[in-house]
Amino acid sequence: MKHIVDTGRLPDGLDLLSFCDGLVFFAPVALLVRTTAGVSAGQFFLLQALIAAAALLGELPCGRLTDRIGYRSTIRLCEGCFFLARALLLAAFLARSLPLFVLEAAVEGLAISLESGTWDAYLYGVLPPERYLPKKARMENWCTAGFLCSTLGYGVLYAAGGLPALLGATVCTSGAAFALSFALPRGARPAPRREETRPGGGALGSLLRSRRAWLLMGLLAALSLGRLLVNFFYAERLQACGLSELWMTPLILGYSCIQMLAAPILGRLRRRGLAVGLFCGVAGAGMVLLGAVGQAAVALPLMLALPLLLAVPGCILSLWQNALIDRQGQEAHRAEALSAFHMASSLFELVFLTGSSAIAALGPAACFGAVGVLLAALGAAARRGEE
Repeated sequence: MKHIVDTGRLPDGLDLLSFCDGLVFFAPVALLVRTTAGVSAGQFFLLQALIAAAALLGELPCGRLTDRIGYRSTIRLCEGCFFLARALLLAAFLARSLPLFVLEAAVEGLAISLESGTWDAYLYGVLPPERYLPKKARMENWCTAGFLCSTLGYGVLYAAGGLPALLGATVCTSGAAFALSFALPRGARPAPRREETRPGGGALGSLLRSRRAWLLMGLLAALSLGRLLVNFFYAERLQACGLSELWMTPLILGYSCIQMLAAPILGRLRRRGLAVGLFCGVAGAGMVLLGAVGQAAVALPLMLALPLLLAVPGCILSLWQNALIDRQGQEAHRAEALSAFHMASSLFELVFLTGSSAIAALGPAACFGAVGVLLAALGAAARRGEE
């Protein structure tokens, strides 16, 4: 069952699939795609809310489905849904059809639900524990490489064919990912389902009775909030330092390249608990400092390093989740349990965001400070629980 996936230097099918998943050429103009087709800004945010709601509602049903049909089959369904969503987006843009945009949002939400936890469970089944983290980070690096290529190719495609060219190219790369999903190595099929392994509400009930699980869910949500600040507040931080928004492109390329150091770092780690505490602590301190300073010489190095500092503990957290599922005897329901993790984390994140909306009135510095303190505290607590 183990050692099925190549972990050498040459890219394998998983790496190439991840690369194709990262090639989303229309990402820099996702809002423009909708508004050009007649969707208002308010409708755009409602569509994003529909994606989030569909993903949240589909978490547990898709997890249960995965445990029944196997990880490879679910990955194929996931990639097929992403392919269909990209094709629907192109059709909605060309037809200027709001109903098609709504259908695309629902299909994308379903794809996200199918993806949630499935890749982690698949890799955990086909790799020995010592190879899980480096391979997971390597796949994320290939996805980042695809993102970098799409960012660099965006200008060329947009100049050549406008928005339809960007959407058409993304449909092609998504189709390639769907095709590659049929060549995945055969891995571990979920263990036979036994009802006696599901006391008190199944995988979710078992997780809810574990304080360790609640801690990991909280830390997962804190890491997500950190990435949210990176995605949405970096432009504001540049302005606070007196820099133009034009710095965003080299900044994104820079921190994406630095983030690819996660794979070699994870391959050399021995004390994972210490690493989570250290990386979360440094990331938390960096966020507090980034929210407070207004000098580019200090802010730019922090902005370049933060995505890497968030990526390393995020990968280790996925390994800890799988290990906790094993300790609780939920191997037969691994995908459902991982979906429960992500669902509970999303609810945590919703609570944090609701609180942050009040903090936001005090300014971005307060948001960075609150998330930074939360991340450092939860990272330290998670380290103590692991050692």
